[in-house]
Amino acid sequence: MQLVSFERQENAKDPRPRHHSMAEHTLGFETLESTTPGTRRLGALIQLDRHAGSIVDLNRALAVKLASEDAGAPEAEADSLVPSDMLTFLRCGARALEDARAALDFALDALEQFDAPDLRRAGIVEPRREVRLCAPVPRPGKILAVAQNYAADAKEPGSNQREEPILCLKAPTSVIGPDDEIKLTPVSRQVDFEGELAAVIGRTARSVSPEAALDHVVGYCIANDVTARDLQRQRGQRVIGNSCDSFAPMGPALVTTDEVPDPQDLGIRTIVSGEVMQSARTKEMIFSVADLVSFASRLMTLEPGDVILTGTPAGVGAARKPPRWLKDGDVVEIAVERLGRLHNYVRRA
Repeated sequence: MQLVSFERQENAKDPRPRHHSMAEHTLGFETLESTTPGTRRLGALIQLDRHAGSIVDLNRALAVKLASEDAGAPEAEADSLVPSDMLTFLRCGARALEDARAALDFALDALEQFDAPDLRRAGIVEPRREVRLCAPVPRPGKILAVAQNYAADAKEPGSNQREEPILCLKAPTSVIGPDDEIKLTPVSRQVDFEGELAAVIGRTARSVSPEAALDHVVGYCIANDVTARDLQRQRGQRVIGNSCDSFAPMGPALVTTDEVPDPQDLGIRTIVSGEVMQSARTKEMIFSVADLVSFASRLMTLEPGDVILTGTPAGVGAARKPPRWLKDGDVVEIAVERLGRLHNYVRRA
């Protein structure tokens, strides 16, 4: 599944049914309460056929499924089984993931049987143009960034390869979503890009072995570990240099592990304003995703919704001659195989 956090736009159509069609009576959603535009919801991207790109509201789809099965208080039950908040959802564990898949299958079957407009009016299926995608995990409990984890990057000037991963905490308040703006902070003149694969924890991990580590990962998304190099290097503010507001774009979706059988066999590329800056494969990592999860779990408890940024390939702005810092008007695109593309715009604060 490709899970997303999204908000309905203020100008989106009212999802409440305006008439009672046969589909509404059959599915049992004519009495569902409407959702408020701007409220964050949990969804799944439809990937196939003519509805590709649309989003299924998983909580709402499950409520309709339960109503069609004559369950008592379907909306309350759906709230407990598949919460609309991604972090709460991940904390519910594997059962919530199973219920989310059942809700998605139900919605896809309904699209085959009934008119899409009826499902849109009920707020079960949303066209992409009528929603705003947020970061898949809009406010992680913690973000761990890994430095110098690609062999070529570790050989660039100013880098030193280590025998164990170099970890740095990044503030959860730095997270933004797809198409959001990276704000250039006035306290830095050397803001850099770092395209990365991000691993999202789905099960609590404490001192897990590398062999068991991936069992604790729920899925992957794309991330940009934006960094103020002058704060980080010249002034020694490593955490602050990584943690300015908007310095952790993530998205577009959290792709579950069943769709990414091997996180060490993915292509990754960063393009800044049309110029390819980074291009590599995750097999070039010095420490694999499993190694990183295992190592971090021996230092601290990893909880559902925590995010590990697994390192960036060679080609960052700081290593170029002359350096290529992000500037007002830049567009940063990061593509990771199987995960899609993450776009963000750069604006001076």
